[in-house]
Amino acid sequence: MESASSEKKRVGAPGLKAAPASKHETKSVNTLKTEGALVIAAGFFAFITIYTSLSLLYTTPRDSTVDVKIPSGIGYRRALSLFHEKEVIQSEFPLLILGRFAGVEKTVRPGLYRIPKNATPLDVFYKMRYGETETITLTVPEGYNLEEIAMAVEKAGFASKDEFLRYAKDQSLTGKLGFNAPTFEGFLFPDTYKIPVDAGPEDIITIMVNRFRKVFGPEFKKQLTDSGMTTLQVVTLASIVEKEARENSERGLIAAVYLNRLKKRMRLEADPTILYGVRSAGKPIRRSEIRRRTPYNTYVIKGLPPGPIANPGLESIKAVLYPADVDYLYFVAKNDGTHHFSKTLREHNRAVKKYQR
Repeated sequence: MESASSEKKRVGAPGLKAAPASKHETKSVNTLKTEGALVIAAGFFAFITIYTSLSLLYTTPRDSTVDVKIPSGIGYRRALSLFHEKEVIQSEFPLLILGRFAGVEKTVRPGLYRIPKNATPLDVFYKMRYGETETITLTVPEGYNLEEIAMAVEKAGFASKDEFLRYAKDQSLTGKLGFNAPTFEGFLFPDTYKIPVDAGPEDIITIMVNRFRKVFGPEFKKQLTDSGMTTLQVVTLASIVEKEARENSERGLIAAVYLNRLKKRMRLEADPTILYGVRSAGKPIRRSEIRRRTPYNTYVIKGLPPGPIANPGLESIKAVLYPADVDYLYFVAKNDGTHHFSKTLREHNRAVKKYQR
C-alpha cells in the first residue's frame, strides 16, 4: 500500500518538463540566422557599391581648373582631406573605400595636382594612384656648365638665372647634400628631367645630384678606389674629357692622354680650361688667353684644376675610370670631330702642322 506522501508527490507534480529540441530544429535556426546575416551583408555591400560607383562618376561642379598641393610625407587619407578642402571632391568616403580595395591607402606622391573642371572623383583617384603631378621638362645636355644650366632653368620658368646660381654655389648646400666641393659644378648630372612645376632651385639641384649618385654607383666606387683618385678628381677630369671629345670612341683615349701626363707631372694644357670662368666658347682662343693666369687654366697651373669645368655625362666619367691602355701624351683636332694622337712631341708638332695650319 502506497503512502499518502508518495501519492501526493505523483499527483501534485507542478508540470511536465519540455522535451529537448532535435538536432534538425537547431540546425534550421542557425541556418536562418546565417542566411539573414548574409542577406544583410549583401544588401549593405550592394548599397556601398552603388553609392560608391555613383559618387565616383559624379562630377563636382567647378568653374575652372583647381590646383592641389600635396606636401611630402602626406598619407592617402590626409591627401583626400586636402582635395575635399579645395572642393575637388564632395565626399572622401567613396575614395577611402576604393583606396582600401586598390591598396593605395598609405602614401601619395608629393607635388602639384592639377584637376580639370570636369574631372570626376574617379579621375582624381587615378591621378593620386599613379602620381600624375604637374611637371615641366628640363633638358641638360652633357657638358653644360652651371651658367648654362642656370639659363635653362630660367627659360623653363623655375627661377631666375642668378637665383639658381646662388644655390648652385652655396657651400652650405653642397655640404648638406654630402658633396666635398665648393660648388655643384660637375655633379648636376646631364639628363632630361620631369621637374615638378612648383620646384625651387634647391629641389632641382637635389633631383640632379641624386641622379648623379645613382649613376656613380657601386661599380664606379670600386673602380674609384682602384684608381687612387677622389670623386672630385674623377669628375674634374671627366669634365675636361667631356668638353674635348665629340666621338664616344675617343673618350677613353683622351682620358688616357691626360692621365699619362699627370703621371709624368706634365701640365695638362687642355684648351677648355683656358676659357672657364672667363668667357664662353665659340671664338678662337687667343695667345694672350693661353698665358692668362686663372685657377683653372691648365696651361699655367700644374695638375688638375680645383674643380670641374662642366657637368660630364656617363661616357666621360666611365672613360676616366676605365681609360684606354695607350702611351699617348698629345692629341690635336683634325677639324672633322676626331683627333690625331701622338706619343712624342715631335710627332705631335707634325700633326699640328698638318691639321691646324
